[in-house]
Amino acid sequence: MLDINAIKSYFTYDLPASFLPLAESFDGDASKPLISEEEFAAVEAATGVDHGCFEFLQEMNAKLLEDTQRNLAARFLRYCLFEARKPWENEIYAPVLFEIPGYQTPSVDLLFVTAALGYTLTVRKPPADLNAENTGAYRGYTTGFSVPNGYWGIGERNWNLLCAGGCMFLFNTLKFQPERFSPDYIAITDGKEYRTLLLGAFDADKDGALTNNPALAVFRTAAMQETEEAFIGHEVLPNGAVKPETTVFPKSVWKLALSRKDAALGIHIPPQSEYSPEQHRKSILMALDFYREFYPDMDFKAIVCYSWLYSPQNKHLFPEGSRIREIEKCVHLCPIASTVDENLMFIRKGSSLQTRMAEYRATGNEYHVGYMYSPLDEAVEFGKYRHEL
Repeated sequence: MLDINAIKSYFTYDLPASFLPLAESFDGDASKPLISEEEFAAVEAATGVDHGCFEFLQEMNAKLLEDTQRNLAARFLRYCLFEARKPWENEIYAPVLFEIPGYQTPSVDLLFVTAALGYTLTVRKPPADLNAENTGAYRGYTTGFSVPNGYWGIGERNWNLLCAGGCMFLFNTLKFQPERFSPDYIAITDGKEYRTLLLGAFDADKDGALTNNPALAVFRTAAMQETEEAFIGHEVLPNGAVKPETTVFPKSVWKLALSRKDAALGIHIPPQSEYSPEQHRKSILMALDFYREFYPDMDFKAIVCYSWLYSPQNKHLFPEGSRIREIEKCVHLCPIASTVDENLMFIRKGSSLQTRMAEYRATGNEYHVGYMYSPLDEAVEFGKYRHEL
């Protein structure tokens, strides 16, 4: 059992509450290196990155091992990030994950990404063909950072930890990873259709979009109430707009279908993939077959995604009949209060979309990343369920 107080000073942030109970099961052996030789060898063989990178990382690994308490803190962080918890359950978004004297943050980030990939390759052992894109991401992001900067390191730490974690794979045209349904909503069903209820209290604008800008707020939602007889709350329409009035949904008719406790498959959309309901359906069916076997303890109940591709504001930026709008019509859209601008990393700089987004915002509108879900019975027939934007 680890004494958390003995290593707290090595973190520039408060450890997530979910990490603290893991101290009881952590072995607390500071004589073990952060990364084993077996793991280094597995990563080098799988990625083909220049051997000089691994010589550098092994030197840092050895330097860390000389500092007993710091090494213990690093090993506990490793344990929490991807050994004792699911690799997609990352709760650390601080600019600096961990510090090792004499090394820059991107180099330390690369050390932890290497640890995650080494663990995946030697313990989780996903099929090599499925994991090829993740080993390629390690190679691409490492080279992409190190060549222009002149030293070994990696950018986009959280994304690369996820790629290295042995949970996200490409099936047909979509990448998938297990996760949980959003904590901001529930979905209820009468056995025929689904309704979405907003759980918390938020400001909303004239279009029913959530906002943190008091100047745009037209109404405020009340937190959802659940009684023995009913769910009472603000419904989110399938197009992502929140209704200003509350609605009573009797439990004699409506049952809970999805909540934050439920497992879901989250999707990522690779660039230049064929973006159609038919290809989505094919991808979903392939992914379900794999993840049900690879993670047999998870009962997947929906397909979900956080992305600008599911922003309710896209109807103002894309023409009727566009692929993005057609896919949005096949899922249940949910609003998010936080905003993004035309510098969003996934938007190509100088593109017509970036221009349209800038013009939309310049007229006083907000643009939000969206959340979507597709309940499993609708997801396996993706494209059959449709609504209007």
